[in-house]
Amino acid sequence: LSVLVKLPLLGLQIFGDCVCAFFSNIALIGCCKHKNVEGQVVLITGAASVLGRLLALRMADRGAKLVLWDADEKGLKNTQEQCAKQGSAVVKVYGVDMLSRPSIARAADAVKRDVGPVNILINNASVGISGKMTDITDEDIRKTIEMNMMTHFWMDREFLPDMLARDSGHIVTIASLGGLFVSAEDMIPYCASKFGAMAIQEGLENECESMGKKGIKFTTVCPGYFHSELLDNLAVVPHIGVMSAEYVADSAIDAIMREMRIRIIPRYLYIAYMLKGILPRRSITRIVVGLFGPGS
Repeated sequence: LSVLVKLPLLGLQIFGDCVCAFFSNIALIGCCKHKNVEGQVVLITGAASVLGRLLALRMADRGAKLVLWDADEKGLKNTQEQCAKQGSAVVKVYGVDMLSRPSIARAADAVKRDVGPVNILINNASVGISGKMTDITDEDIRKTIEMNMMTHFWMDREFLPDMLARDSGHIVTIASLGGLFVSAEDMIPYCASKFGAMAIQEGLENECESMGKKGIKFTTVCPGYFHSELLDNLAVVPHIGVMSAEYVADSAIDAIMREMRIRIIPRYLYIAYMLKGILPRRSITRIVVGLFGPGS
């Protein structure tokens, strides 16, 4: 009987969720109210990469205190200098080997000591290695899984406790369309790692919800192909148009500022995301191969 009583309320809540998600996802970039990040500590991993640098610059524009991590210390210095020119008062950089758990732990301790609690954690560090399953090496697979998935465990374990204690914070996962639909050919380790990163984010949100920690927000960004280091490493040329990194960064920042749970880029692929739960798996595979398979 108790279940029957709960069903109507649950139905209304789900309907409300659907309405809110619909209007949130169709709203143009910049049209919705954004939160204020001025003075907040924003940690970005992979900050020397194309997307990481653009995210840092956009956060600098908004007055955030930046904490930038990357193993590429020369590229990291470049990002730091550009952010300082944008007016960010605090830009701390840390050379971190993201493939090393001890290196992550040491850097996290240094951040807590030097800067204080992190308000927004952007897990952006990523590596993409493409090739047939029989051609790639064991080390390629291990490195991809370690960088794209395991680092999310380590980063969350380092910075989540402070967020839980304050019931405040925001964890952002830069995932991929490759972790949302079906695993693309020649990119199986990459797609598997992004599926894993999304599972970590989803599970962590559910865990915090069950603990009553509603002040911690979660945003997952799933871009398609865009001009980046990953695209340069692809063994195939995609059919679909390649987006600019600037557009992806703008879309990601918009999603973070609006505290969206998920942002698919480009947004017209939300329809494919919805259809995944309805259409046969073969049909979804046709869509993905047709759109993202190798060009002729």
